[in-house]
Amino acid sequence: MRNNYQWVLAAALAALLVAATWFCVSVWRSTPAMPVYGNIILAGAAVLVLVSGCGLIALMFYSHRKGYDEPARSDRAARE
Repeated sequence: MRNNYQWVLAAALAALLVAATWFCVSVWRSTPAMPVYGNIILAGAAVLVLVSGCGLIALMFYSHRKGYDEPARSDRAARE
């Protein structure tokens, strides 16, 4: 780290991460267990989100490689 402010920032962010993790674990332990069909629905939704995200990223790379993201150009001379 370059200066003291970066150490303070890193320590503050680490403290926030620890506090958020503690809060999430405490809420997770205090709630009742989810039924089996809920776990199945949650897993299916996670798979669908993962597949759609990967598909959109693949389309983005395809579009970039084909040149569809380039700005429009014209061969005509500019009007004066």
